[in-house]
Amino acid sequence: MESNKVIKKNIFLKKRLFIISAIFIFLGLLAFGADAALDNIYQDKFLPNVKISGIEIGGLTAEEARTKLDKRIDFVNRRGFVYISPVKTVTINPSVSALDSTESLDLIVSWNVDKSLLKVNSWQSNENLFGKLLTFVNEKDFPLEYNWDKEEHQKILSDSFEEALVEKQEASFTFVGEEDLQIIAENSGQTFNYEQALLDTQEQIESLISTDISLEVIEDKALITSAVLEEYKETILSTSKRGDLYITFEEKDWNIPNNVWRNWLKLKQTLGAYYIGIEEEKFITYLDESSIAEFIEIPVQDARFNLENGKVTEFISSQEGRSIEQNLALRNLEQVIINSGELELELTIIKTQPTIHNSDVNDLGIVEIIGIGESNFAGSPYNRVHNINVGADALHGVLIKPGEEFSLITTLGDIDGESGYKQELVIKGDQTIPEYGGGLCQVGTTIFRSTLASGLPITQRRNHSYRVSYYEPAGTDATIYNPWPDYKFKNDTAKHVLIQARIEGTKLYFDLWGTKDGRAIITTEPEIYNIVTPPAKKIIKTTEIPVGTEKCTERAHNGADAKFDYSVQYPNEPEPVETTFYSHYRPWQEVCLFGVTEEELLADQEAQNEENATSTEE
Repeated sequence: MESNKVIKKNIFLKKRLFIISAIFIFLGLLAFGADAALDNIYQDKFLPNVKISGIEIGGLTAEEARTKLDKRIDFVNRRGFVYISPVKTVTINPSVSALDSTESLDLIVSWNVDKSLLKVNSWQSNENLFGKLLTFVNEKDFPLEYNWDKEEHQKILSDSFEEALVEKQEASFTFVGEEDLQIIAENSGQTFNYEQALLDTQEQIESLISTDISLEVIEDKALITSAVLEEYKETILSTSKRGDLYITFEEKDWNIPNNVWRNWLKLKQTLGAYYIGIEEEKFITYLDESSIAEFIEIPVQDARFNLENGKVTEFISSQEGRSIEQNLALRNLEQVIINSGELELELTIIKTQPTIHNSDVNDLGIVEIIGIGESNFAGSPYNRVHNINVGADALHGVLIKPGEEFSLITTLGDIDGESGYKQELVIKGDQTIPEYGGGLCQVGTTIFRSTLASGLPITQRRNHSYRVSYYEPAGTDATIYNPWPDYKFKNDTAKHVLIQARIEGTKLYFDLWGTKDGRAIITTEPEIYNIVTPPAKKIIKTTEIPVGTEKCTERAHNGADAKFDYSVQYPNEPEPVETTFYSHYRPWQEVCLFGVTEEELLADQEAQNEENATSTEE
């Protein structure tokens, strides 16, 4: 009897276990089916209530979302960041444009819409069913990816207001004979709360809004006061009487007379404590003007060679570079002057090894052209043509090792007058100032096209802010500006790659030499779409050109989007590596400078400030 009860109980338990298992299986299949159905419905569009920086993209395709975000970015780009103060209003544009050419050079802020959308798409592809269903009742907000040169932004902002407020003056001193100091009193100044202004700016960058930002005036107190200098007066005088200073490097030494180096002395503060130090600018200037730096410093030089008809016709020997370690020299000098030992400073150097040594230029596999890039700069002004020649020469003969990533900004080096570049006017904030290197985007665009033709992987590339006639067809351009954006690609071949530059008429070519490995490249023609007409003409009054004359620095350009597909089939690989290059060009208004007198410009600025003040009161 007892046995029958046990048997019945076991049967009951088995049935219950079976029922529970069946329920779990059913629920699992139901969840799987629901997940599959949801994925099918939203296969080509984003889930509901999905946002990027608060901007709704739910229910949109990636292309529709990109267009929506680009429109918001275009609005911020057109309006810029507007800073209002009691004395002046300044607008800083997210980009810088060269005035004597038709290029726009991205500098301050850029937004990466494609990267942002890819992150959303990745989340949607990998999220579980519960997480996906939550978007039907709750918002899912993703950040917008962007690059911001905060330091440059603050510099432009502070430079724009440089003459608007009273600048503080630290107390200082000069020597009167051998036994006394003349103390020059400090003056407190005024400054703006730039820290808060930049926080407000960051919020606008992240949320793609553009509203007026108010600048708060705050007192800028001097850290070094007359009272403090009076306390340290005797210490400064005793330090200044220590005799001549000797600067040494290896077997060479230089004598710096006491009446020279004592004028470098400066009272400094760190962590609330005062100490006698050296004024950095005076010290560095002396190293340059006394030829000490010229004697010590040597530029680094890679081994380079040129090919003509398959033969090396030029050879430049590799050379180790060296430069004075200025920060360490300054710290050591400050220790020397306060210690009781010899007044002697031994300079230390930084050594820079060449990337390509003499032994590397043999058996590198430089046997044939693997790709050619071409662009036309017809119609360019003289300075632009000159800079294109200088930039092309900087790339001519450069070797890229197997596995090495090429950086165009790094390869070009210093873009200044000493490197041979000429200046062009650019707009920064509300100022027109000269800058070097206009036209280097022609170099960037051409090397981009030669990279595409060679099938080498491109690791960093940005298009221009608007369509430029030199770089048609749209979508095949690449902009650069130091320090960013850069243009980079990787040599993923087994041999070195050699860059050869040539200019024929008004055409720039980059030939990439190496060894072909059988890869096949397919590049489609760019597709142009989403064409938008530009805003009305803009007039900027300036004293930089003759009074009464007009100089149009920007032509009107339609906004548009462009894309093309790029496919590289490697040998012995089952599938090609495929990439789509997207380019967004915002509509660009015609911009003209109009020459006025300083009085007219000042009156116009005062009228604008009054208008802004009236607008603020209303």
